[in-house]
Amino acid sequence: MDLSRIKVPLAIVAGALGTLSFAPFSWWWFAPISLAAWMWLTMRWPGFGTGYWFGFGLFATGVSWVSVSMIEHGGASIGLAATMTGLFAAGLAIFPGLASWGYAAWHSRWPSTLRKGILLSSCWVTMEALRSWVLTGFPWLLMGHAALDSPFEGYLSWIGTFGASAMMALVAAASLAVLTAHRWIATILGIAVLLIGWGAHTQFRPQLDENTVRVALWQPVINQAEKWKPEFRDGIVANHVRFGLPSDADVIVWPETALPMTDSQARRLLPDLDALLVRDQQTLIAGVLGQDDGRYTNRLMTFGQGNGTYDKTRLVPFGEYVPMETWLRGLIAFFDLPMSAIVPGTRQELFRHGNLVMAPLICYEIAYTGLARHSAKDANALLTVSNDTWFGDSIGPDQHLQIAQIRARELGKPVIRATNDGWTVVIDAFGRVQASLPRFESGVLFADVRPASTRTPYAQAGEAPLILILVILLTLSRRNEALLPESP
Repeated sequence: MDLSRIKVPLAIVAGALGTLSFAPFSWWWFAPISLAAWMWLTMRWPGFGTGYWFGFGLFATGVSWVSVSMIEHGGASIGLAATMTGLFAAGLAIFPGLASWGYAAWHSRWPSTLRKGILLSSCWVTMEALRSWVLTGFPWLLMGHAALDSPFEGYLSWIGTFGASAMMALVAAASLAVLTAHRWIATILGIAVLLIGWGAHTQFRPQLDENTVRVALWQPVINQAEKWKPEFRDGIVANHVRFGLPSDADVIVWPETALPMTDSQARRLLPDLDALLVRDQQTLIAGVLGQDDGRYTNRLMTFGQGNGTYDKTRLVPFGEYVPMETWLRGLIAFFDLPMSAIVPGTRQELFRHGNLVMAPLICYEIAYTGLARHSAKDANALLTVSNDTWFGDSIGPDQHLQIAQIRARELGKPVIRATNDGWTVVIDAFGRVQASLPRFESGVLFADVRPASTRTPYAQAGEAPLILILVILLTLSRRNEALLPESP
């Protein structure tokens, strides 16, 4: 059979298999299977197109949830939403395409299947990193996000998410070499990667404080269609005050923009809240709008005993700002969503209450591994708030939770996560969900959080060790042309 006739469908299916490795499916083994399929396809048909169609299959299935906000909140038809989601996936697919293109340009210097797999592994991880940076980045569906509860989990605290992606790719390369070239040394490499990951996991010991802090996370389940309408504001605030201020907690957290107003308006509307919380030795952290030079920021503020203010810096395209605003603003309702005129803020402070020092990250920011690593340097917990209501009952919020768990395991610190309608959770320093609320149900989640002063190797060194590992592997696997006999 001439497989070249169906190479595009094969690449799309191979990419779609990768989505099964992420939440809510969490079948981690599909990550190396999908990567092995991409490697085989790229070796057989080197070039940009192979990786591009693989990437399209991965992103068209893995980020299909973006269409929910367009249909339910942006007034777009199903056809228009599908088209725009397809264009989004097509743009992201450029990066896997570049990975296959890089292989096509350089593979002659790596002669065997295993060596070519090492080159492909490096190309893949490089493009994941580039995708996380270009045009503010989209660090979603990184293969390393599937590392929890897998043999690759131990790598997270040593070489981070990109490192876990690299190890998955190396196992995929080794498996491909065993299956297609019957190379025994590839078996050794694959087993070694798995055993080292397992050993690193068993030795992981977060440095936990003895004292716990009682936290209460309020999940209000506010109707998104009503949230920003002035006539509903007083009712929303009254609901927060009535149900979201339990007396038996040290720290209370309300989700992203829980108060649909500016911080100064919140102070005026709730004049006695500070005194009440100080009396009870409590701290409330709430999402509001900040103001910076006449424009709005996405902000977290504190009431009561604690302190800290934080403005979001990594904004969501179309959700919080509109790229090419002059041309797109007003074109369809989706480009005029509430909160789509936000600017990056200038206040980035830690939140403190007693011995609990929290590094805040708002919504999408938890996906940026470098940002989280930098923010958590002087903290003993991470705090993240979100409003995934935009994406309904899709797989998007599940993926978002999985990423928060990865950050906890990567840095060895607990994550406190409050959302509007789920998932509201507390994640321990091992990356495990310690307590959670059901999605779409209003309520308060109580948990005792143990701060952690852990400084994992990844937290200290970042991506530098991974870069060194890849350079060494590429150097050792590359053909040394100086040792080859001269041509007659």
